[in-house]
Amino acid sequence: MTISPNWLAAPIVIPLLTAAVGLLFSRLDRKVALPWQYGLGLVGVIANFAVGVAILVTTLSGHRVVLQMGLYPAPFGITFFADGLTGFMLAAAGLLGVTTFFYAAGTLDDRGRLNFYPLVMFQLMGVNGAFLAGDIFNLYVFFEVLLVASFALLALGGQMDQINGGIRYVILNLLASTVFLSTAGIIYGTLGTLNMAHMAQRMPDAPRSMQYLIAGLLLVAYGSKAGIFPLFFWLPASYHTPHPAVTAFFGGLLTKVGVYVLFRLYPLVFPAILHEWQSIMMAIAGLTMVTGIFGAMAANTLRRLLSFHVISQVGYMIMGLGLAASLDPTLARWGMAAGILFVVHQMLVKTSLLMAGGAAEIEAGSGSLLRAQLAGLRQYRPALAVIFFLAAMSMAGLPPSSGFIGKLTLLQGAIGDEQWIIAAVSLIVSFFTLMSMLRLFQKTFWGYPTLADPAATPLAPLVRQWLTLSPIALLMALSLAVGIFSGPVLGWFETAANQVMDRDGYIQAVAPTDVIEYLGATHAAE
Repeated sequence: MTISPNWLAAPIVIPLLTAAVGLLFSRLDRKVALPWQYGLGLVGVIANFAVGVAILVTTLSGHRVVLQMGLYPAPFGITFFADGLTGFMLAAAGLLGVTTFFYAAGTLDDRGRLNFYPLVMFQLMGVNGAFLAGDIFNLYVFFEVLLVASFALLALGGQMDQINGGIRYVILNLLASTVFLSTAGIIYGTLGTLNMAHMAQRMPDAPRSMQYLIAGLLLVAYGSKAGIFPLFFWLPASYHTPHPAVTAFFGGLLTKVGVYVLFRLYPLVFPAILHEWQSIMMAIAGLTMVTGIFGAMAANTLRRLLSFHVISQVGYMIMGLGLAASLDPTLARWGMAAGILFVVHQMLVKTSLLMAGGAAEIEAGSGSLLRAQLAGLRQYRPALAVIFFLAAMSMAGLPPSSGFIGKLTLLQGAIGDEQWIIAAVSLIVSFFTLMSMLRLFQKTFWGYPTLADPAATPLAPLVRQWLTLSPIALLMALSLAVGIFSGPVLGWFETAANQVMDRDGYIQAVAPTDVIEYLGATHAAE
């Protein structure tokens, strides 16, 4: 199956149109506006997911899809690019959008739902644009689009803790965006281009000191957005403050955009520096794992604990990037495949875990682990308890889940590359993750019921229970499917990794040789 390059515009156009039209209905009476916003948004989010799947199928068949806007060749025009990595991220983000719509319909009240769905669509537009962008400037633009939407979603509801968490989130991300915009200026001043394929061609000719500076600034800018050590402090301060539907959407998606950019840029533009910085990447990965799990062990509220686990699991993704720095091409491709697999696994499992935890918090009316409100939920919400337990075990890496396959492939890569320290750290952190998840399950679902009338809880109506549980169950079913059918699934991720590590293939797909040679001659003459 192949699709026309023009379809690469669809993941931008569909969310943009549905969000813009949806906001127009906000001027109407709430009872009229909500059904229209939800119905229009649901059609848009399903269409967006379908396009993401089509792009994934095309790229996994060995094709790279390139759209040059206005038929202007790179690097003169705007380039959209998709390979296996892009396809996986678009499809997974589209799926999270669909599940978030159903979950929000079951958990949000009428006040919280107004404008929620258009904002989710705006955020999906920014996320999709970041995955597709073939140049640094448009990567910045789309990242700012998703950040603006996320600022609004964080403050949706107007509670004091939401405002406090949102302020920290805004300040850190604006600082990171400033660093990235400054880096873009340095790149253009040094290389005379912002197109990624053209950057890959010209970067080896730049002074070594400038290469280190640009690579380091990009690591700071997008590492902070990914939540790596020591730039993660904004995440646990803000993720637990909004409504659980917002937390789940953020936890499953936003940090993965930062990780995606690191996966895209370092093997393409800085392959030599990536080799040299392998030990640095491994140190960052290990410290991110350790600090995240220590924060989770000390947290005393449900969603704050799960927010620290977001940080810890980002460490495993950076471990994959570190393994991709291996001098052995086979091990490097294996490390990248393991990293991409782990990113997709986390998008599925972390979202389902945050949804299940949020549902438990809504039922009990509190997320505190120091009180008894959360105890005994399994006795009147057994389905929620089962799904939560499965998601928790996948997070810990127990078979037959996607977590087990993801951590096993990373461990195999680390052992093959003789990275003994990070291999040991990943195993130890997995053990502590299991302990943390068991503690959380015991505090939340075990014990004796404390609610006087479970039938009066917000999620008691059958329709609300179905809307809440079905998206969580779907995500966990996919996680189990990845683990059970790991053979063919690993083959798909290896295909995506091969495309990411093939610099020449990316350059030739985006910028024809004659254009690159012409620009190279012009640059040399200057």
